[in-house]
Amino acid sequence: MSITWFENLVGKENVSDEIVDREVYSTDASQIKGKCDKVVWATEVKHLHQIVLYAKRNKLDLIPRGAGTNLVGSCVPDNSVVIDFSKMNKIIALTSNYVVVEPGVILDDLNSVLRDKFFPIQPEDSSTCTIGGMIGINSSGFYEKKYGRMKDWVLEVEMIDGNGRLKTYDSKVVGKEGILGLITNIKLKITDKIDERSMNVFKYDKLNDVLSKVNELKSNQEVIAIEFINLDAAKLAGLEERYYLIVEYHGFEGGVRDLNEMGRLWHIRKKIFHKLASNSYVYLEDPLIPQENLAEFLYYLETKNIPCYGPIGINVLYPCFSNREEIKELYDTILRLRGVIGSRQGIGLLKKNYLNEVMKEELRNLKEQMDPMHIMNKGKVI
Repeated sequence: MSITWFENLVGKENVSDEIVDREVYSTDASQIKGKCDKVVWATEVKHLHQIVLYAKRNKLDLIPRGAGTNLVGSCVPDNSVVIDFSKMNKIIALTSNYVVVEPGVILDDLNSVLRDKFFPIQPEDSSTCTIGGMIGINSSGFYEKKYGRMKDWVLEVEMIDGNGRLKTYDSKVVGKEGILGLITNIKLKITDKIDERSMNVFKYDKLNDVLSKVNELKSNQEVIAIEFINLDAAKLAGLEERYYLIVEYHGFEGGVRDLNEMGRLWHIRKKIFHKLASNSYVYLEDPLIPQENLAEFLYYLETKNIPCYGPIGINVLYPCFSNREEIKELYDTILRLRGVIGSRQGIGLLKKNYLNEVMKEELRNLKEQMDPMHIMNKGKVI
């Protein structure tokens, strides 16, 4: 397809079909390789509207992209036009109760201007992830136990759907991974910062002791995060080979108050995946396991020597692998234990065969209503 039409619309500085750009945008953090036809840096809603109408006429595939941190291939192109939202990064409105932002706003940048307020959905990649991308996968974060997920904080999403209609939606479009339209702005609830916090770390030699402590902590209303590191992950990360629970409290119950020590504890947790990846464990899964089967799942990981960490307080764990061939057995085990595959990262390309039928039917119906020509992120999720 010719680049001239796009150059005339958005300017030569905001579109590229250069080999280096097409190569960079041919993949995301999933490491799945696709084919990018060209990249467009979105700057204005009116341009996005014209691009959608042009895509309809010419049956093009449009891929919305934030920071490219997706791990399941949600923004991998298939001879597609990639729409990069990094230049649509304005904070449009800010009140004591809500904020309106463009989709390219980076989460840490948003929180840096909120002063005594806070947007509490805090994924590990908060320094790079964009609000639009977080909408796409219904992001959660360290404080899901207290604050829930992205959909719980979304008031409105303005979006141009695959029909070319600019409309405002509620949270029903959250978590749809760009298969319905291009987001133009988002209205989010905000809350007061957590000023009184404390943390603790518990170390154990036996898994039963870990599970007992987790159950105790879950019933504590002051606990806002419970993070787990298993033996194999601890060893690879250069820690003492024990089980770890890193716990954060709202208030000063049971934890240290020293900000430097708290920062050290979170630094250990946040760097775990980098440590594992440096040892070739680059493929991360995110199953949610029912409480009654959590112990069996942890023992399964133990017998297979699978390094694992994650927010055990909400029954989500992050097993890590050095090659994808090993993951099929994990999926079979998750389904046998009535767990959920893709609970935090989304579905994308990698996990679409494991999406349950109820969700598939819901997405098919929405797709038929909002993108009947399938020009939005073709081939993802369903």
